[in-house]
Parts: sequence; C-alpha cells; structure tokens
Amino acid sequence: MATVRHKHQRRLATVPTQRQGSAAAQVGAPVESRPASFVPPPRIDALPPETAALLLPDLAGLFVPTAEPLAAPPQTAPGPRQAAPAARPGRPTSVVVGISVVLLLGALAAGAAVRLQQQAEAAELARAQDRVARVVAEQRADEQFFQARGAAVAQAAAAAAQAAQAAVALEAHAQAQAVLEANAQAGDGPRAALQEAMDTVAATAAALGQGTSQADLRAALAGIAAPQQGVVEAQAQWQAAEDARIAAEQAAAAEAAAAAEKKARAAAPKSSTPRSNRAAAGAAAAPAAAGEAPAAQVAGIEGYSVQSIGDALNAHRANNGLPALSISGSSTLNAHATAMASEWRIWHGGNDSIVGWVQPASSTAMINAYANSAAHNTWMLKSDISRMSIGAVVRDGRLFTAIKLS
Repeated sequence: MATVRHKHQRRLATVPTQRQGSAAAQVGAPVESRPASFVPPPRIDALPPETAALLLPDLAGLFVPTAEPLAAPPQTAPGPRQAAPAARPGRPTSVVVGISVVLLLGALAAGAAVRLQQQAEAAELARAQDRVARVVAEQRADEQFFQARGAAVAQAAAAAAQAAQAAVALEAHAQAQAVLEANAQAGDGPRAALQEAMDTVAATAAALGQGTSQADLRAALAGIAAPQQGVVEAQAQWQAAEDARIAAEQAAAAEAAAAAEKKARAAAPKSSTPRSNRAAAGAAAAPAAAGEAPAAQVAGIEGYSVQSIGDALNAHRANNGLPALSISGSSTLNAHATAMASEWRIWHGGNDSIVGWVQPASSTAMINAYANSAAHNTWMLKSDISRMSIGAVVRDGRLFTAIKLS
C-alpha cells in the first residue's frame, strides 16, 4: 500500500494497490475526495469574553470554535470494490461560517477603531476651535484698544492743530488792524475791503470747530492778504501824490514870492533909513520867520472852533466812563496846525500829544478818527490827565488839529 501526503505533509488516507501476480483485485476503504489546491481552514482559537462582548455584544458566546482538532475520518477494512459515497457537506459549511465570523469580527473591530478615531478627531477639532476662538477674541480686543487709542491721539492732534490755526488767525487779524490804522489816507474803497476781510477771518475763527473747518479758516486768511496790500499801496500812492502836490505848490509859491519881491524892489523908492535901523528891523523879523506862520498869514487857511473839538473829545471820554477835561486854545499848537495845513501833511511838533486831519472838516469825525487808532485812543482815555490844549485850522475843507493832553 502506498501512502499519499498533501503538500502540507498531512496524511489524508491510504490508497490500496494491486499486488503483483494476484489475479484478484483488492479495494481499500473509501476516502474523502479533495482537490489538489485545497487549503485547510485556519485554526480559530476562542476569544476572551471581554473582547467578544466589546466587538459583538449581541453574539457573545456564539460561534466559539473548540480548541480540539478535527477527528480523522474513520477507516474500514478492505472489502469489495464499491462506488465512493458522496462528500458530506458539514465540514465546508463550518469553514464558511468560520471565515464569515472572522470577517464580521474584523469589520466590527475596524468600525470600532473608526469610531474611536472619529471621536478623537472631533475632540481635537473642538479644542482647536476653542483655541482659535480665544485667539480671535484677543485679536479683536487688541484691535479695539488700538482703534480707541488712535482715535484719542487723532482727536488731540486735531485740537492742537485747531488751536494753532486760531492763533495764526488772531495774529493775522491784529496785523491787518495795524495796517488799517497806519494808512488812514488809503481811501474808503481799499480800507473797506480790508475791513471786510478782517471781519470774515474773525467770524470764521470764532466758529472754528462749530460749523467751520480749518480749511475754511485758511481760505479766509488767504483772502486778507490782497486787500491789506491794496491799502498799503493806496496809502503810498496818496503820499506820493501829496508830496508832488506840495512840492509844486512850494515851487509856485517861491516863484510867486520871488516875482513879487522883484516887482516891489523895482517899484519902491530908495530908502533913506539908516543902515543901523534896517538891521534892527531885520533882527525883529527874524523870530517870526523862524517860527511857524499863524493861520491868518497863510492864504486859504482859516481858524476852527477849539471848543467844539474839546466837547467832542469829552463826550468820547464820558462814553468810556471818564471825567471831562478842561479845554483851552494854544497859539503854539495853532501855529503847528497851520504849518501842517500849509504843507498839506501832518507830523509831531514836539509840544503835542496827538496830531491828525479829516475831510470834510468835523469835530466829531476828528475825534472818531483818533479813536480808531489804538495809540491815539489810549491818549484820549488816560485817567491821569485833567486838561487839553488844542490848535485847529481848516484848509480847503480839511481840518488839521494838534492836541496836547496833560
């Protein structure tokens, strides 16, 4: 008898062979028919109860294979040859069930692992989202802080710029006022234009931040330069015209005086006055020539009421809560007023406090002109004076005055 072994060296069965020289054939016991590629099922050991309960809680205890090996098929003595019985279906079914259980357990284990992984990922995602939320909240708080600080800094800078701009406006207004006072003969048109520009600057500066902006104030300041320059130029033109006119008048007067003297010399007889008498007469006339001519001695110059000027000045003091001053005329101040009228210009003669002129002649207009000048108004409103001395003349409708306050 020959022995047949599987490739896994497992003895499956014995196959009878015919004896040589025997006429009768001997037939062995039937064996299970298996294909050459048959692979025996894997050995399945029993799972621990806690693992089986975790992976398959509803089937715990079922399909637990035995640890005993499969029993070998029974062998019988050789007998007459007969047909091999059909293969029993029990063993292949148990193999399929075992494989199915293994696959099911693997799927359950994989599902449990996936659920655990998903739960871990969800927990990590929640922690990450919480960290992101905290970072975002901190960033938002930082942004709000810096925005508030930036707004405060910007507001402080705007207030400082507004204050600086207002100071510039006040300074420009003061300069324009000084120009207006120093150029009284610039003419009504240029002076009115400058005054209007000054009023605009003052109103814009007063409303700065309450309806007007710094740009509006800068525009108002830019509009004051042109009329201010116009006043200065108009005053210069007036002064040039006055100088030319006075020079022409002086030249004409000198020429007329020379012609009159020449004519008088030609017509007068020779004088028999002794030389000593002529020298005495010349010495007596010298002081008069050296001093300023009185109003009556200059053609076209007339005297003016000292009392009316004094009354207007006292009325101005009364309006400012100050007592009245005593009023008196002064020949010295009258002579100075006459000299200014003869040359058609004004200057201080050394014995006066304020000098000026207005046209047309008016006592009230004269005092108002003085009041519009800060320096002159300060003199008129002094509290430590008690009297005034006045000299006043009129030439061609223009009033010249020289006043001393003491």
